[in-house]
Amino acid sequence: MRILLIIFIGLLLSNCTNHYVKNKKTINSPNDLMKFTNIWCDKNKSTDKVIKMCGQGWSKDLTISESKAIMNAKLKIADITQHTLLRNEKITHKENGKGVLKSYKMTADNQLTEATISGYKIVSKKVMKEKNGWRTMVMLTYNM
Repeated sequence: MRILLIIFIGLLLSNCTNHYVKNKKTINSPNDLMKFTNIWCDKNKSTDKVIKMCGQGWSKDLTISESKAIMNAKLKIADITQHTLLRNEKITHKENGKGVLKSYKMTADNQLTEATISGYKIVSKKVMKEKNGWRTMVMLTYNM
C-alpha cells in the first residue's frame, strides 16, 4: 500500500513540473527564473548522436531576445563540438646554497575560433514576460 502511495505522489509531482513549464507566462524573481531554467533544460538529454542544448536570452525587444537565446544555445553546441584546449606547463628548478627551489605553473585556455554550426533545429521555444522585457528559452538539437 505504501509503495502505491509513493508511486502515486511521484506521478503527481512529475506532472506538476510539466504543468509548471507549459503554463508559465511571466518570470517574477531570480528564483523563479532558476527553477524554470532547471526544469526546461533537464527535460531533454543529449545522446551520442544528437546534442540537445538549451539557451536563453533577455531583451526589451522580442526579436533580439529570440536571437540571443538561439546564439546562446549555438555557442554551447560549438563549445562541445569545435573547441580547442591549449595547455601550457612550466616547471622550473633552481639550485641555491640552501637547496633546490621548485616552481610549477600551468595555464589552460579554451578557444573557439571560426566555429560553424549548421543543420541545427529549434525543437521548442518559450517566450515569457519578465519585468519590462522578454525572456526567450529555446531548445536546439544538433546531429553529430
